[in-house]
Order: sequence, then C-alpha cells, then structure tokens
Amino acid sequence: MHRFETMHLKQVGWAAGLMLLASSVQAAPQPEIQELFKASRTPGDRVVAYPQGTPEMRVVRVGLPVGATIPLHTHPSPVIVVVTKGAMTNVRLVDGKEVVSVVRPGDGFLEGHPDEPHYVTNQGPEPAEAIVTFASVEGLPNMVRVN
Repeated sequence: MHRFETMHLKQVGWAAGLMLLASSVQAAPQPEIQELFKASRTPGDRVVAYPQGTPEMRVVRVGLPVGATIPLHTHPSPVIVVVTKGAMTNVRLVDGKEVVSVVRPGDGFLEGHPDEPHYVTNQGPEPAEAIVTFASVEGLPNMVRVN
C-alpha cells in the first residue's frame, strides 16, 4: 500500500469516528425542565412574609383520601402546593368570607399569610395527592391550627 493510500484510510477512519461521535452527542437525551408553579401572592391577594432564622426548605408529599380534611390552619412561612393526583378543594377565609377553589393535577397555590386561614378537603371521587414545599426556618412548624 502506498503512503498516500495509508494516509487517506487514516483520514477516512478519523472522519468516520468523528461522525459517530457527533451523532451520539446529537442523539443524547436532553433534560426536560418545566416550571410547575410560580406566584408572589396568596389566592386572597396577600404577599407572604419570610420568617427570620436559619433557612430550612422542606418538601412533603400529602395524601388526602376521599372525604378527608386538613383542618383550618395558617402557615408561618410561605408554602407552595402542587396537586399531582385527584383534586383538592382549598377553602380560604379572606376578609371573613369563604373563598373556594378546586385545585387539579398540575395546578397549585401559594399560602403563608396569618390573616388568611384555610382548610383543604378532598370532595372528589378518588384519593388526592400533592407535593408541598415550605420555605421555612429551623424549628418553625409547618402549620398552626386555628380553632
């Protein structure tokens, strides 16, 4: 084999290798990023306040069987709720009036103002579930029951 042919075969080999590498890079799966919820005010149009202290983020999964209720309460820190299954009925007391919203999978709401107590119930035909994120501080409870 002549020197020219050997160099040509090496170049073809390199080119083929680069094409394979490029095709595998292009074919690599890409991450999917989807914002699930964003808000700056509660459903009652109040701005939440962040508590003082050492920050502590918490993420909780809440399951709510059919007919179950989380009693009337407030949150001492901002809370984002995103429903993942079923439907949750969020009942807030805003300026002394009940405001009701049904939150379905993929939807969410922001809570965390002491003047806006609320309760959550499952009035639907199937169990409900939500991912709840608390922007809290060390030692602070997630919720405070209201009598």
